[in-house]
Amino acid sequence: MTAPRPAPTRARRRAHHLVEAAARLPHPRAAGRAASLALLAALAGCAAPASPAPAPPARPPGVATVPTTDATGGVCPVRRSLPPDPTPPRRILARGELVAGVDPSDATMSHWDARTQRFEGFNIELMLAVARALWPADDPRSRLTFKAVPPGQGAFTMLENGEIDVVATSLTASCERARRVLFSNDYLDSGQTVLVRRHADGTPEFAGMEQLGGRRVCAAANTTSLAMIAGYRTAGGARPVPVQAPHPVDCLVMLRQGQVDGVSTDDNILLGFVRMAPDTTLVTEAPRPERRSCDHHRDENCTWFTDEPHAFAFHLTDGRELVAFVNHVLAQPRTASVWQRAHDRWLAGHRDRGMPSPGPATTVWPPPDPAPATARPAD
Repeated sequence: MTAPRPAPTRARRRAHHLVEAAARLPHPRAAGRAASLALLAALAGCAAPASPAPAPPARPPGVATVPTTDATGGVCPVRRSLPPDPTPPRRILARGELVAGVDPSDATMSHWDARTQRFEGFNIELMLAVARALWPADDPRSRLTFKAVPPGQGAFTMLENGEIDVVATSLTASCERARRVLFSNDYLDSGQTVLVRRHADGTPEFAGMEQLGGRRVCAAANTTSLAMIAGYRTAGGARPVPVQAPHPVDCLVMLRQGQVDGVSTDDNILLGFVRMAPDTTLVTEAPRPERRSCDHHRDENCTWFTDEPHAFAFHLTDGRELVAFVNHVLAQPRTASVWQRAHDRWLAGHRDRGMPSPGPATTVWPPPDPAPATARPAD
């Protein structure tokens, strides 16, 4: 007995009609093309799922939520360094180049400019000042080599392996890190804040860190920023959900795709992200008073909740001559002029109090008693 034929599907009925229509076409090539299209339509109709599954959210490798902590204190800042010394380091002079580790995606501090085909940014200007002091007769860019390094402590391994001479990223000088590297004097005061999505009227989706309890807030792995998110508790006792990514720019991409609700790191980095992504904005509401950290901020409109002195990092044992020379360069009036021009160009809108004064010099490392510098009065 012959099995009953299944009822034709809509796709097969349409394919049958197309074949019949093709057979009535006068030109054999046209008929062949129509028949081929009909066959493809039939196969597509048979193979197409009734309800396609949504694609999983895009996410770079290495993204994960991390545990919260009970640590409520901020970063232990280091604002002391070795005494300045005008003697150029012999090892660097003999090699004829200075190798600096930079972040090529940091729009304010050390990004790669596709138009000029070279590194640009606030930290680049300061590294050029160091190279100019080492080789006064030469183009400083001809003596500088830049290498991309991971954010935060990820660059320290390259420093320890001798791949770079100095870490020139947006790096916070902390007591914990001072056990692993030497720091120059503080060259920029900043603080941690939050970047969020921007409403059409220009207001932030979340006003401040206090509104982000229970929300996913992203920072780069191995950074003080991630640690501060993990230890934050709002006035109501809620905690943000800390999310780590390999790089801060991964956090920016995830924010724009709706996978996290905030990106939290140093203000100077986030200012660059706002320029890269106009649909984002910085929060506008200050943290509660006991979490504010605004001694080095210029005015009352401060959303910083950590103290982040920025310094260049050097090899713990082999970098003493170089850090002393860099401290000498930072103390020169000519460098102060370079600093101000670079700040006006790259960090307009960053409300620090100007080029920091160095803290008391130390010959012992790590410094036994990190002493904060006296804050300058606001201009």
